[in-house]
Amino acid sequence: MYLVHARFETATEIPLELDVVSQALLAPGDRVEHLSVHRRPPRHFVFGFYLLADALAEAEARAERVSRRLLATGRLPPARLLEAEAPLMPAELLGFGCA
Repeated sequence: MYLVHARFETATEIPLELDVVSQALLAPGDRVEHLSVHRRPPRHFVFGFYLLADALAEAEARAERVSRRLLATGRLPPARLLEAEAPLMPAELLGFGCA
C-alpha cells in the first residue's frame, strides 16, 4: 500500500463536503483503500490516497488517473491537478542522520 498526495489548485471556493463527494465517486477498480481530503484555503486542496499497488510508480500513476476522473465528473470544484506524488519524508524520520 502506498500513500500518494494529489495536489489541486482551484479558483472557486472549496466545498465543505468535498471529502464525502470525493469518496462517493471512487470505484472498486481504483484500488483506493482510503481517501482523505485536506483543504488548503483559499485555493488549494489535497487528496491523500492510500492505494494498493505493486510499485510506487504504479500508485502515483493510478492516483493521477483517479484524480483526473474525479475532476471530469463535474461534481468537484473546477480545479487543476498540480501533481500526484508520494510525499517525501525527512531522512531523520527514517532513522538516517543528517550530515
